[in-house]
Amino acid sequence: VTPTRIGGDWYDGGQFREFYMHSWTAQTNTLKDSWSAASSAIGTCNATIDRLENSTLLSDAEKKQAVASIRGVRAFWIYVMMDYWGNIPLVTSYQDKELPSIKPRQEVFNWLIQEVNEIANNCPEASSDTYGKFTQGAAYTLLAKLLLNAEAWKVTYSGNAYQDCVAACEKVMGMGYILEPNWKTNFDLNNNTSQEAIFAICFSNQDTENQNQMMNRTLHYADNLSESANYAAWNGICAQPEYVKLFISSFQDSDNTNKNPESRYDPRLHKTFRIGERRNITTNDILLTGQNNPLIYSVNVKIIDGTERDGTPWGDVVQEAGARCQKWDYAPGLTNAMGNHFHIFRLADVYLMKAEALLRSGNAGEATGLVNEVRKRAYENSADYQPISTATLENV
Repeated sequence: VTPTRIGGDWYDGGQFREFYMHSWTAQTNTLKDSWSAASSAIGTCNATIDRLENSTLLSDAEKKQAVASIRGVRAFWIYVMMDYWGNIPLVTSYQDKELPSIKPRQEVFNWLIQEVNEIANNCPEASSDTYGKFTQGAAYTLLAKLLLNAEAWKVTYSGNAYQDCVAACEKVMGMGYILEPNWKTNFDLNNNTSQEAIFAICFSNQDTENQNQMMNRTLHYADNLSESANYAAWNGICAQPEYVKLFISSFQDSDNTNKNPESRYDPRLHKTFRIGERRNITTNDILLTGQNNPLIYSVNVKIIDGTERDGTPWGDVVQEAGARCQKWDYAPGLTNAMGNHFHIFRLADVYLMKAEALLRSGNAGEATGLVNEVRKRAYENSADYQPISTATLENV
């Protein structure tokens, strides 16, 4: 959630309120930005495919593989648009200059199934050289996502969608990826080495466009002083309290700040969220907010009485409200760009997709084993691990 901070920070015309309250319209900026980003990416893919197909620098085999990989990226973005909006333009040619017509979701779905099946085995295999590219693993993962969600999208599929989803997942699981023994490997400073990553966005801390700025989006304006960093954070997004509480069995502190957690909690809690007090790394003084409150990140996000806006329950919250994201490690001396990569697809996702497809096909036994495999590696102390007895759609 992106709450409005006291004084109006992050209100931004109410666009984040609209998202949180599901009251968005076609004019909501974030929604328009998402449409533009996806459309632009598809156009870039079409232009790249056109150039590759007309290239004289590549052998036929090289060209076939390169084109398949870019077609895979294009299919991913078309999948995103279809998932978000349903009926969308289906533009697959760089040379087509006509205003595109809107295609129904069923037609787009059919095209995606055919397209991904056609390119899958022509995409490159996973290796250190193809990391970050759309590989065979990415293709079959995307195919599994399409099949798993067919029922939710209310589209028809010629075969057994759940059975074919399981088959696609099994292909990926046989390609040499592993569940990293330490789940945090997928989010640390060198997460490009993760053998769980299937399809990744590659970032660099030398990125002059500063595209990966998670620390700025989530941390308080003064939090850089707690770790000798040079970023100037924006105090934006924080976690939904209900989500954080899923990681905690009880709170020690009545105000739910959980400053000194002694109770049993999910071991991923403090590797996922930044909660509690922040101190100056040099002086050890507790940092202060703009209202001279101690900077103690709370779990709860409470609206200040009397600040409600536009006739809605949405209002301002204090600067320190909300657990902050620290799932991706922050590098010492961090400035304006994070070098952690972002894994769009990884093997744990494939395990859980297979589990869901099995559950929806009536096979809870095998699904339970898959869910427990993913859960078990999250526990540093195996004595704390308690396997689930039966997988359900809720705990998957």
